Amino acid sequence: ILKALCKEFLNFNVSAILYLMNYEQYGPSTASAQYFLQLAGYLGIPVIAWNADNSGLERRASQSSLQLQLAPSLEHQTAAMLSILERYKWHQFSVVTSLIAGHDDFIQAVRERVSAMQDRFKFTILNAVLVAHRGDLAALVDSEARVMLLYCTKQEAVDILTAASDLHLTGENYVWVVTQSVIETADQAPNQFPVGMLGVHFDTSSQSLVNEITAAIKVYAYGV
Repeated sequence: ILKALCKEFLNFNVSAILYLMNYEQYGPSTASAQYFLQLAGYLGIPVIAWNADNSGLERRASQSSLQLQLAPSLEHQTAAMLSILERYKWHQFSVVTSLIAGHDDFIQAVRERVSAMQDRFKFTILNAVLVAHRGDLAALVDSEARVMLLYCTKQEAVDILTAASDLHLTGENYVWVVTQSVIETADQAPNQFPVGMLGVHFDTSSQSLVNEITAAIKVYAYGV
């Protein structure tokens, strides 16, 4: 990556990089994308990015004035999730995450959004549970939470929701609201996903990526 940036970009006096990917590889690390964005920042090259999997990037990378992320961020997703809770007057909820990249950022984004909405709607976060093992969900059994915000990968969601079902944390008395990382392409939901589960989803198809290229070029042209 460093060689490409130095030999292929700097030698041609590139004024900006359009970095667009619709590949969703959610997991505990976003090291490669983070490395690329950091190097571009060190070299002073502006980056206009659209990363479907930007979960672990925005709070560290997008703070740079040289980087603009066009894909929905964790902040956008938490805002959408809390708007669902507000719509149905669900005031109390718990946050459940795995060790997926950006899990701390997700919890912080939820807290900041809750704080920003306090004047018009009162939320109470009952628990913030980090699930490394199935037994970690036991913290929710004695909780009053009936609404859970879940941030993890799709496969982790299968394991977490299976454990939740075993602990009777699914069913008609519970609602799980999940992020894009759980839904991904949304072609087919695993059988372990409970009926009535809600989720935030945005288009990551190839056609969507083509449309975002147009948007990125417009942003670049406006900046120039």
